[in-house]
Formats: sequence, C-alpha cells, structure tokens
Amino acid sequence: MAAPHPDELALKLTRALTDLDLDALVATLQAGGNLTRPPAQTRANLKPILEQARTDHINLLRPPADFHAWLRTPLLSNARGGVASNNTIIARTSTLRGLYTTLRRASLISSDPLTDFQTPPAEHARDALPHRDDLTRLLLNATDPALHAALTLMYRHALQVTEVLSLRWGMYDHARGRLLRRRTVSTLDPLSVQALEPLLADAGGPMHAHDDAHVFPYRTQDDLRLAIFRVCQGANLPFTGPSQIRRASLRDFPLAQTDAGYADPRSFELAQNLARSLGTRDPDAAADT
Repeated sequence: MAAPHPDELALKLTRALTDLDLDALVATLQAGGNLTRPPAQTRANLKPILEQARTDHINLLRPPADFHAWLRTPLLSNARGGVASNNTIIARTSTLRGLYTTLRRASLISSDPLTDFQTPPAEHARDALPHRDDLTRLLLNATDPALHAALTLMYRHALQVTEVLSLRWGMYDHARGRLLRRRTVSTLDPLSVQALEPLLADAGGPMHAHDDAHVFPYRTQDDLRLAIFRVCQGANLPFTGPSQIRRASLRDFPLAQTDAGYADPRSFELAQNLARSLGTRDPDAAADT
C-alpha cells in the first residue's frame, strides 16, 4: 500500500486525534510508516491516554498548560486500577513521543509537548535495593495503621504480598507474637507486634477478633502497590515495590530461616546472598515527577 500524501496524512491524523479514534490513529500511523512499535503494542500504549483525554476533554493536538501533570493519570494507571510498572510507563511515554514526532513532521504542531517530561528509571531484576534510610522514611510516612503494619511485616520479616493479602486473625497468636505463614511459623520482633496492635484493637482485641477476618484491607496486589506508591510520592521517595522491600529485609536483618518465611535452608541462603549482592540505591535520589 502506498504511503498517503503528506496533506492526506495530516488530515487523517487531525481527524483521528480530534475524534480520539484509536483504531484510525494507529492505522494512519502504520500506513504512513510512522510506527516504532508493532500496531498492537502501539494501540495498547496509546489506549489509556486517549481514553483519559476523552474523559477529561483534553485536546492532544493542543495540550493544556498542565499537560505533564495531567499525563500522570493515564501513564500510571493499569487496566486493573492499580499502578503501572515503570517499564509500562516508559513504553507509553515513548510511544506518545513518537506520535508527537510524527505530528511535528506533518506540521500539525510546532513544538514537542513532552519536552522536559521525566519518566521513571527502567526496572530490572537486579536493580539496587532501597537504602535503609529510605525504608525508614517510608515507614514513618505510612501514617495509615494498616499500611504501616503491612510495610513493617514486609520489611522486618520478608512477608510476601500473597501472605499480606491472605493473613487472617486466626493465623496470629498474639500472646506469643507468632504468625502462621505459607511455609513456616514466624516469631515476630517487637516492632512488628507493636505495628499490629491498632489493627487488632479495631478488630475487637485478642479475645474477640474473628479468626476468619482479614487483617489487612487490601484485596489485590494492585491495592497494596497503589497504597505504597501514594506514600512514596508524598515522601518524595522513588517507588519501592513489595519485592524490593522483601529483599531489603533479607539484606538488613539477621533473620532466622523460619522467621523470614523459608522452609528450605538452601533457598533461604540463596535469597540472602542475592539480596546482599544487589547493592543499595542512593538514599538522596528523589522520586521522579
């Protein structure tokens, strides 16, 4: 298929963006040879942006003055209502940059609306772990008792997200400070016991808390990630995901195998060695905006 005439390309791009027609936009970019990613991926990356623009009546050809602030919503959200990963945010931003490059070449805009727009660093399996100072600050800024307790257990006893989500009061022996986990029974340190006290009191206390009642209000991993993300933003900290907090626990505390939730000593040793090999993130690194 022959590439459309420049005037025809400009007209189709204008119409697609005015109508916020995602299918027409991707088809026009593809016909003009202006895709930097496969059509399906381009569509997936642009979809949340166009949908949010439709909701908020944003003209992507003439972005408002607060465009960078507005972009955070479609870039950060995922289909399940949680927080998108850094790599997803980067991919969406890169696709949008490609679109605006095409619009400039077609003389539909005169400047790049994404100039100076900052994206988060890419996520890698072997990224450095957060500094102890950053994790201390994260806990201090987690003023919600449920989030503070969840973060404390994750950091001081390497609780997995699935353990946080599934924890019920019947799995907690308050008198002994012991927690039934997926593979072990952990004896909690005093700060972890203390962090659970407000939640236990709200549940009726040790004698009246229902065994089958959930300890935490989070029903999905995205619920927990979103809560952590909001605290990180408020504390001007880089986003620290649950897996990073768990690894930092193995790096920072001399946990016994069972108190870290490991049934197999070899697996525990390997996890500790990995955590200690990852290095530590600069504590003065500010959160991306």
